[in-house]
Amino acid sequence: MRKVLLVVLALVVTAGVGYVAASKVWGFPALGNRQDPRNEYEANLAIISLGQFLTNLADSGRYIKVTVDLEIDAQRSTQVTDRVSELKTDVYALLRSKTYADLSGENGLRNLQKEICEWMDVKCPNVVKNVFFSEFVIQ
Repeated sequence: MRKVLLVVLALVVTAGVGYVAASKVWGFPALGNRQDPRNEYEANLAIISLGQFLTNLADSGRYIKVTVDLEIDAQRSTQVTDRVSELKTDVYALLRSKTYADLSGENGLRNLQKEICEWMDVKCPNVVKNVFFSEFVIQ
């Protein structure tokens, strides 16, 4: 009888350890409904596309084609959606002021990303969290 209890206890402990390990790997709650704060933060974010921009650069004969997406606070998304035309005009103005040298390379892309994000923060404070480019071509 004692051997049977030890075998059953070993199986229960092994199953428990397996469940906890599997919960870590596959992301389901180990015990109860604990919420991961990162998931809560990500649930409050949304992506809005401003669309594609095709415009001349400040350099003669050069142009840029870029698609801009904004990561925004989902609860305050109307601050962006109500002003899309104004925001797009501002992005066009910013792009037209840039030269090929300003935008070339990794630093040029990151600087433009930062400038657009800062400009959006002026227009819609604390709403835009990040700026992404799904297309970026300079000719």
